[in-house]
Amino acid sequence: MRSKIKISIILNILIVVFELLSLFIAFKNNGISMFMYYTELSNILALLSSSIYLIYIFTNKKINLFISSFKFLSTLCLLITFLVVIFILIPLTGLNSFAEYFKHAMFFHHLICPLLSYITFIYFDDIVINKKYPKLVVSWTLLYGIILTVLNILKKVDGPYPFLRVYEQPIYMSFIWSILIIGFSYVLSTMLMRKILNKNYQ
Repeated sequence: MRSKIKISIILNILIVVFELLSLFIAFKNNGISMFMYYTELSNILALLSSSIYLIYIFTNKKINLFISSFKFLSTLCLLITFLVVIFILIPLTGLNSFAEYFKHAMFFHHLICPLLSYITFIYFDDIVINKKYPKLVVSWTLLYGIILTVLNILKKVDGPYPFLRVYEQPIYMSFIWSILIIGFSYVLSTMLMRKILNKNYQ
């Protein structure tokens, strides 16, 4: 077995272990309300994609387009989570909230798992590349935004993020936030795709 694949296996096992541990803690603390969060959903995707990837590797099955797209989606969603926390949520809620975003389960969900996922996907995972991957990430993020915005409008949920609270900001700000985050997800996905393609051609 190539050393690159061995490292990929180790990193994906770490992701599975950390995700199982942190998701258990998150569910214990928040119950089913955890499923409102893009962060938790992204980490569940990471758990599933790494688990399926490992099954394929250990059973010597060829990594196909489905597994690769699943890994791309989970990696980008985790990366979006990490960057949104750093550049949007912390500035919105104040620097004093910094520690709150990186304690307990959030230490894994906002930092460790996004970094591990990014490193293994870019440098070690055996994947198939498809230029349609960025559209998959945008579709997932857009679907999440639509569902949570509607639930906020109906007052079924509150937030859970400041930019989703439609009754606490002007309507135009909701549109601006939507455009910014969807655009950001597309740009980030495209940049990652180009990074992978350039690395493969080197």
